[in-house]
Amino acid sequence: MFKGLENSTESSVFQSVYTSLLRSSGEPSSRSNNRKQILILIILGSGSFFIAASDALQAPFFPGECYTKGVSFLTCGLIFGAFAITGECRKLLHHRMFAYVTPHTTLRFGLFLTGTTTVLFGVLDKVTSAHEFAIIALFLRIGQAVGVAFSNLSIETLNSNEFDMRWNLVEPSLVTDVAYHKGFIFGSLIGGVLYMCGGYLMPFVIFGSLILLAGLLSIAVLPAPDNYTLMGHAYEIHDGDAVEWTDSFVIASFNALTGFNDVTLAQHLSQFNLSPIGIGSIFMTFRLLRFAFHCFWIRLKDIGLDVSWVSILGITFNIIGLLLIGPVSFIHIGPSLWLIILSLIILAIGISSDDYYRETDPYYKWFNTLPTIAAFIGPVAGGYLIGTIGYRSATESFTFNCSQNLQPSNRGRASVVPL
Repeated sequence: MFKGLENSTESSVFQSVYTSLLRSSGEPSSRSNNRKQILILIILGSGSFFIAASDALQAPFFPGECYTKGVSFLTCGLIFGAFAITGECRKLLHHRMFAYVTPHTTLRFGLFLTGTTTVLFGVLDKVTSAHEFAIIALFLRIGQAVGVAFSNLSIETLNSNEFDMRWNLVEPSLVTDVAYHKGFIFGSLIGGVLYMCGGYLMPFVIFGSLILLAGLLSIAVLPAPDNYTLMGHAYEIHDGDAVEWTDSFVIASFNALTGFNDVTLAQHLSQFNLSPIGIGSIFMTFRLLRFAFHCFWIRLKDIGLDVSWVSILGITFNIIGLLLIGPVSFIHIGPSLWLIILSLIILAIGISSDDYYRETDPYYKWFNTLPTIAAFIGPVAGGYLIGTIGYRSATESFTFNCSQNLQPSNRGRASVVPL
């Protein structure tokens, strides 16, 4: 998922929390400090890029490896869903740890954990037993989720604390966010090239090794955390009203669809015997379009488009995309690559509209939990449906769910209830 798109509210909340928790002491020496801060920014940016790139490898290449090893599609969906649900649970963990650790510690821990699990994901290619493969992959994916969570939170925090207000060469958070987006967009294509060169093992080992290298460099370059004082306590959680519940259901439905697409698309594309570069290029194009249309929806927000229209338009685009990507059985044409690409363009327009709702800053108890649960349900349901009734019927199920749950909300906004 895009860090800036999928988790913009979460990032801003955690950044503000840690900013209030940490205070730096001492006066920087201007020129030497600038050089050191540039090195810190390079490490944070490269870490963000390779973390996102390693995550971008999962959807194009992991389902095919599961199929080769004899792992069921349902189990594959569970492995994907474990990443999302772990991301929700670790918020409580961070809440408890704020009083005991600094972002330097969590960054190094996160980078080493993410790098190690990514390398081991590649080594899974050597495991022959389907049961062993599935169990190890599940634990590795959970470990990777924890590592990514710690890394991203620490990077957000260090952006606020390692760069003083007089350091105006560039906005640090912009650099790391752009690096993360580029990694997630282009990681699948780079991974496809590496896959062609060395098989399933190579992209995971190379990306994981580069994350580990960033972790080692962080030890050498980042200053000692002795000059930080921890204070305060973590974010306040309270209930949201009906408006926020509506937003939550809209985002949850789009998260479920994204998870469904991650698990099932690579298998749907396998019938065309595409090369790893071809599969990676299709995923890259979809993610690039999502980012581009994200800017389109934000522009509509700036000109004052009513939120009810955003919801209706976004869900309509999703329904059209789901109808065509299979296509569904009542459309009497067979699957074709051009139709899949067209459908992904339409889905990119629809799914990216959920960013219209992510401008809400308060952190509600269930407001952010429901989308996370949907992000778990989406890939699990996708794996189960594609394994039992096939891809075309599975897209019909998701299409029916979207159309049946489109209903007006309390303030005229449309909402979709996830699976």
